[in-house]
Amino acid sequence: MSIQEMAAVITRFQATTDALAALGARLGMGDGDTVAPEILAALDEVLAASGVTGVDGLEPQQRAMMAGLIRTAFAQSADLLGRPTRDAGWSYTDPVLLEGQGRGSMMMPKLLCDSGELTAVSSLLDIGTGVGLLAVSAARVWPECTVVGIDVWEPSLELARRNVAAAGLEHRIEIRRQDVLDLDDADRYDCVWLPSFFFGREVLAAALPKIVAATLPGGHVVMAHYEPPPDPLPRTTMRLRTIRDGGSVLDADGAAELLRGAGCTDVHSLARKSPIPIGFVAGQKA
Repeated sequence: MSIQEMAAVITRFQATTDALAALGARLGMGDGDTVAPEILAALDEVLAASGVTGVDGLEPQQRAMMAGLIRTAFAQSADLLGRPTRDAGWSYTDPVLLEGQGRGSMMMPKLLCDSGELTAVSSLLDIGTGVGLLAVSAARVWPECTVVGIDVWEPSLELARRNVAAAGLEHRIEIRRQDVLDLDDADRYDCVWLPSFFFGREVLAAALPKIVAATLPGGHVVMAHYEPPPDPLPRTTMRLRTIRDGGSVLDADGAAELLRGAGCTDVHSLARKSPIPIGFVAGQKA
């Protein structure tokens, strides 16, 4: 490839990068923000050219979730660009990235509830709770639910304690600094959230017997996995990000195999009612 051809590739990729930034900027604007009319018009032109409409129709919390995801994506990309040789694993300390990841995760309890199988969760174990915002969302989606969130990354846990306190949910959400391999609860949770993309396959296999032991008989372990579109570019970029952050690249069959190996029964994929590239495989404790 010549330098001219490489420059053309960069120009093509930059257009997509700028479009995502424009969407994030538009989502992040509040009702009281003042923006120069010509900039606002230019932003909306970019979104229209991208086929994006209805940004203003989203609720403020939904806008914050999506803007957070975009900020996180840019921060992770900047880390890849700035530290391409670092070891695999979750080592981010930027509060913007951590909070953005957490805001994006807030949609997960609603998606589980909308599957029609987890409409009344009373006790949730949130593995890899991060900044605690999935736990906060779960407490709102299931009004009778208590949540225990575990993680080992102190920069995230510090934010989690603040977020839980700010939501006024300290009486329903417990945040623990605990490795999933050290989990010692027994017959406690009727639902366990396990995001496979944050844990290596060997860790998942070793932790699942402890996770199942912590689940109530008849309760569910829900393993989330990425389910990217067939287009090779998003598939390979998602794989890169997952591997670099120390997670597992699993499909539904791989997740189901791990759950069955830990003794779960009735293992199956939950109904998906959202186009987001994440699938859920649930297994039940006998």
